[in-house]
Amino acid sequence: MLGVCCALLTLPTYAEEPAERAVLTQVHAFDIPAQKLAIALINFGQQSGLQVTVDPDLLDGLQSTPISGQLSSEAALSWLLQGSGITWDYESGALVFRLLQSSADGPLELHNTVILGDTEENSFMGATVIDRKAIQAFPGANGDITTMLQMHPNVQFSTEQKSSNTPGEIDPADISINGAKFYQNNFMIDGISINNDLDPGAHGYGETRQFDSAPSRSHGIALDADLLEEIKVYDSNVPVEFGGFNGGVVDAITRRPSQDLHGKISYAMSRSEWTRYHITRENKQTFETSSNEKNQPEFKKTTLRGTLEGHFNENFGALFNFSQKRSYLPLRTYENGYNSPVNDNEQEQTRALDNFLLKTYWTVNDRLSLDTSIVYAPQENTYFREDYRDSGYTNINGGWQGSFKAIYEGDHASWTQQLAISDLYASRESDRDDVVMWYWSQSKNWGNPDATSARSAEGAFGSIYQTQRSVDYKLKADWQTFNLGTATHSLSTGIELGYQQASWEREDAASSVTTLKRDNGTSCGADPLCSTGLMLNGMNRQYASAMMNYGAGQIDMAQKKYALFVQDEIGYGNLTLRPGLRYEGDDYMEQQSLAPRFAGDYDFFGDRSTVLVFGANRYYGRNLFKYRLADGRQAYTSRYTRASQTAEWQLASQNKNMSKFSTMDIPYDDEWMVGLNQRWFNTEFQLKYVNRKGHDQIYRTRPYYNLDAKDIPEGYSKDYYAYLNAGTSESENLSLTVTPMRPLRFYGTSTSLQLALDWSRNKDAYGSTYEAGLDGEELSGEDVVLDGKRIAYHELPASDFNRPWTARLTTITDIPQWNLSISNFLRYRGAYDQVVKVDPDVEVNGEVLSRYETVATPAAPTWDMRVAWDIPTGKDQAFFVNVDVTNVTDQVNKIASRESVSVVSYEVGRQYWLEVGYRF
Repeated sequence: MLGVCCALLTLPTYAEEPAERAVLTQVHAFDIPAQKLAIALINFGQQSGLQVTVDPDLLDGLQSTPISGQLSSEAALSWLLQGSGITWDYESGALVFRLLQSSADGPLELHNTVILGDTEENSFMGATVIDRKAIQAFPGANGDITTMLQMHPNVQFSTEQKSSNTPGEIDPADISINGAKFYQNNFMIDGISINNDLDPGAHGYGETRQFDSAPSRSHGIALDADLLEEIKVYDSNVPVEFGGFNGGVVDAITRRPSQDLHGKISYAMSRSEWTRYHITRENKQTFETSSNEKNQPEFKKTTLRGTLEGHFNENFGALFNFSQKRSYLPLRTYENGYNSPVNDNEQEQTRALDNFLLKTYWTVNDRLSLDTSIVYAPQENTYFREDYRDSGYTNINGGWQGSFKAIYEGDHASWTQQLAISDLYASRESDRDDVVMWYWSQSKNWGNPDATSARSAEGAFGSIYQTQRSVDYKLKADWQTFNLGTATHSLSTGIELGYQQASWEREDAASSVTTLKRDNGTSCGADPLCSTGLMLNGMNRQYASAMMNYGAGQIDMAQKKYALFVQDEIGYGNLTLRPGLRYEGDDYMEQQSLAPRFAGDYDFFGDRSTVLVFGANRYYGRNLFKYRLADGRQAYTSRYTRASQTAEWQLASQNKNMSKFSTMDIPYDDEWMVGLNQRWFNTEFQLKYVNRKGHDQIYRTRPYYNLDAKDIPEGYSKDYYAYLNAGTSESENLSLTVTPMRPLRFYGTSTSLQLALDWSRNKDAYGSTYEAGLDGEELSGEDVVLDGKRIAYHELPASDFNRPWTARLTTITDIPQWNLSISNFLRYRGAYDQVVKVDPDVEVNGEVLSRYETVATPAAPTWDMRVAWDIPTGKDQAFFVNVDVTNVTDQVNKIASRESVSVVSYEVGRQYWLEVGYRF
């Protein structure tokens, strides 16, 4: 592919892009503040040397978007008109611009519509944008941000993301960018981080049922995509203003209010009856009688959305948007289909995710604009524990963020200041604070007497509160372009300050009783941990003889952090270079880091038709609060015993801590990349290679592998865990995107499309999260055996986010005469070998080595489609109906387990979503 694209350098620019096209792509120094659009267009014409022809009536009351810096005329005009509802075109050979008003009877026809494109004139192939049109058209079903990223060639998803066993979940999917850990991306709202660093790797089945923790995800706030104007993804050559990631940056840009009063309300639904399941024959009975969330044979998912937006006057506008997502999961109360004669045999788990956005935009004057926004996004997921009575609990995630942004166009620089306050949480509220596993008896008779344990359990885990509160301030200055000799310089500088406070707390003590004595006593008195009633062994009384007590307690930590950055974009003829430095520090790990960033490109012909891009960068990630908050929890746990039912409880033992915190280095990735951007036949071809090497990645191990018993710290178990910088990784990522620069027109229809191909190879033997424990051999880097071949441990392929290649085709077809839009997303994920550790170990030349095998997993083709139909009822008003169909062909796609070579599952089959609504 690289050879083909390089060969294009020898070809002349295509005939369909004559001289006037080259003029449009010429770069000029623009400096146009936000102001009335009519005045801004006059300034544009003066600074670009181009003629602007426009009907003044179309511009009444409209404001421009500010632009500053070295931009092509084409890019500058697109940015100038952003959010105005007006686009532009030009007449062939005339170089005359005309502003075209959007049609009230059909969708807005956009010039140069693309699915994924550069976010700025020169992003050095590192930044792409999913615009509003693509967000609205993409068959995303759940409508979350990461679903939209399926079209991005440098984003990988977990192999279990679309499991047919769990189609009722509504959480955003985990993503890996260029092979990095899924919890080491920087998720942002309008440039402010929303990462949850409490314990972002913990949200599997086991993590929802721990006594001393609650699950969380790296998305501290899970936004609905309907709130967004665009999604910016920085995956390579990332500018120095962004830090705190090893993978990439995902910046969700919320919408600005429209000029006139507009609104929308809609309701969407999917359900198990509209879904084709693919379940293995061996698992079918277990699936149909499921009693926990690992299998969801029935579900109903709904989404209610609403928007109201407009301007109170010419300069001040506001937008309110909300969405409410719900999922209802009926399940059995007992395992293996058991029906209790005295208890409810069906219960319902629920998932609830709300989003509320209030945003204002105020153009104070020609120089100053102010943005404020408040996002509130609580999530509550209810669960119960199978075979237990009164075992309900609710996992509470999400939070809120308030931000204030001021942009001032000074004489020498454009100043952007942002102040944000956020409150994120990952907590659990339980119906009860105690668990008792009674033996089945005539009085404790809700359990299954035929089960091996013959127990009637009751109770829940107790409540846990985990919070992360932050205050962040950012100041960025984009200085006016200046000349130094024959070179132009565009300098950016900035500072970031932050304060975060994280805590883990159990407000009320909880208890667990699993050890009971049985005798023929006849009374219990007022003892709640005693019961009389005939048991299966013929005895009449049971009482707790041992009890685990999880005491109330709290662990807090605070972090002050700061960052300084400077970047200079240097233009010298056809060569552009962008060196930069980012300096960061904090008092959590007491570490400082200096991240050099360097990107450049060479424009062969000076018209951006053929551009060679290159770069070398370092990205420092984040150290999670989990490492500190895990130290000390077990010390609140005690074991009590009593000799008889009437005896006093006595302290038998005090638990020792199982996790010890110590300062660590900050994990970082080194990147180098090279790419070629070629415009040919009115189409953009972008070929890019990215190489990443990860260092100092954090995993946990048991220090006693290398310590004597006398060296174990006081208060810690002899087999305690510690986190350390033990991991490395390497990834190679090659991608090719093909994007027609103009819609394809056929009999009045307009189709935008993009083809994206990628190939990747990831080496990451150290597990998918920081909780992956390394044994002594793995820690020392000894060899292992993979499919009978001896290799170094660190050479093992990654166990997840590891599809070797993927082809994606995205199309959006507008049929104005029918008020219809049809979108298609076709994805073909190549076959791969899933790596699984197996027992027993194998002996090679007298050495005992760990053994791994691969499970062949076939390719996974899917076709998702959306049909959107508007039914106009008046000017700017319409009913609308959207139908999403995922996996249209009902393809059976295999998922290989990461834990066992014999466990197989499949992706969900064909699924329908229906949305109806009204816009005005």
